[in-house]
Amino acid sequence: MSARLLILLLSWMFATPSVLAADADAKLPQEKDGEERLSYIAIIDGEEIPIGEYVSALRRGMQQRFYHGTIPEEEQKKFYQEVADELIQRFLLVREARRRNIQPDTDAVEAAVKGYDEKFQEDPDWAAAREGVLPRMRRKLEADSLVLRLEERVKAVEGPTEKELKAFYESNKDLFTTPERVKVSLILLRVDPSSTGEVWQQASEEASAIVARLAKGADFAELARIHSSDDSAQNGGEMGYMHTGMLGDAAQKVLDIMEVGDISAPVMLLEGVAIFRLDDRVTPELNPFDAVRERAEKLYMREMGNKAWEALIAELYSKAKIEVNDAPWR
Repeated sequence: MSARLLILLLSWMFATPSVLAADADAKLPQEKDGEERLSYIAIIDGEEIPIGEYVSALRRGMQQRFYHGTIPEEEQKKFYQEVADELIQRFLLVREARRRNIQPDTDAVEAAVKGYDEKFQEDPDWAAAREGVLPRMRRKLEADSLVLRLEERVKAVEGPTEKELKAFYESNKDLFTTPERVKVSLILLRVDPSSTGEVWQQASEEASAIVARLAKGADFAELARIHSSDDSAQNGGEMGYMHTGMLGDAAQKVLDIMEVGDISAPVMLLEGVAIFRLDDRVTPELNPFDAVRERAEKLYMREMGNKAWEALIAELYSKAKIEVNDAPWR
């Protein structure tokens, strides 16, 4: 990446109204000729989020979310609004962190700034621009750090009482249940997906012949070693125990109706034609509370932390007076 391109990217990422004056003059999505141009994307309790910062976030988001930075037409309005919402939420969280006198991780911020500086210090273009870029980078990283530290503090909720933990366990038994497992053996006649119908037909006929031999008592393991293209062939086709869905929908539908010991008819998969043998089925089992106490507490803390974070965001929105410039997606 050239230094000139880097500087342009950094100006997008850490933009101020002066840096993005040209962007602010450019037409935003959905802006019409003659329509009053606003200098902000939002005003929160009298403080503006500049339109230049919004354009910067749009460009960054386009590069991160969409192939070649092109937004599908049907997703444009939703994307434009999402970016505005993210900026508003970030503003509220940074302000709340400062209200709580939370300090950024200055060591991490300075290390990141120093890393960028050292990476491009040999480039004369970077030397000419660093004094303008690095302060904006530092402010952006400090704000990121404030949000992160606020989130860590809010999510650090108190641990549950024994009663609360047991209630959580009882209300979320699916989280503590070992799912059904099946022990499966496989013979796979591999076929390239791009092969002709004739090739697929030949594989299907070969699989039918193998099934017929198995029905007459042929050894599954021996035929797997001879015919199967799957890695399990060296183990006589044994794949071990697998959770529901690990073999894909087509295979799962067949396994769901099989009894232990059954051998399937040929099954068409993306990889080729398969023959399954169901060797064992272990039904779902709820693990006792004492066996999953530690995991239950971790899940409880995570859920309560997320709820506390969501509640804070909702509170910040409810207390703020927010005026949004919806021209980009109107």
